[in-house]
Amino acid sequence: MLRGVTVIWDYQYAWIPEGYDLRTLKASIETALKKCNPDFFIQGKVIAVGHATGAKHQAITMLPHDFQLSPVQQHNPRTPDPQDQTALKLVIELTLRVLKMRTNILVISGNYDLIHPINEWRRSNVFMMLAVPESSASSFCDCANVTWLWTSEDPERAAATMINGGGPIPPH
Repeated sequence: MLRGVTVIWDYQYAWIPEGYDLRTLKASIETALKKCNPDFFIQGKVIAVGHATGAKHQAITMLPHDFQLSPVQQHNPRTPDPQDQTALKLVIELTLRVLKMRTNILVISGNYDLIHPINEWRRSNVFMMLAVPESSASSFCDCANVTWLWTSEDPERAAATMINGGGPIPPH
């Protein structure tokens, strides 16, 4: 039985390595999901959330059509800090997906503000998957059902990372 996964990518706190071809990103994520469960597939577009400036902004605006760009507005009077705005936007996106009864969600982020909602939804029978930067604290990794490393500077380990279609990291 095929099982759709909603993918939400926090590009502000989980940026891909320099020179990575964004056109291959969705396929690499789907390959990594299938290593977790062969029935998984990305349901709909990858939702890209965050705030970017300069070259990152240029790259993010060139995303392929299989991404839904949800940029964080720079000037929000309630949360003027782009970091807080991104966390808020991610929580809203996640909440909308959970309310629509999507039970398999992958969040790609390095923002620790998401630990609490991820823990809550995991307790509500939502299968929460998380892809985090390699430098993330183990407590961040432990809040999801399944965790991947998002990037690696070490070429020996690069094949095991999500952006290269690698499988999830073993539980601690």
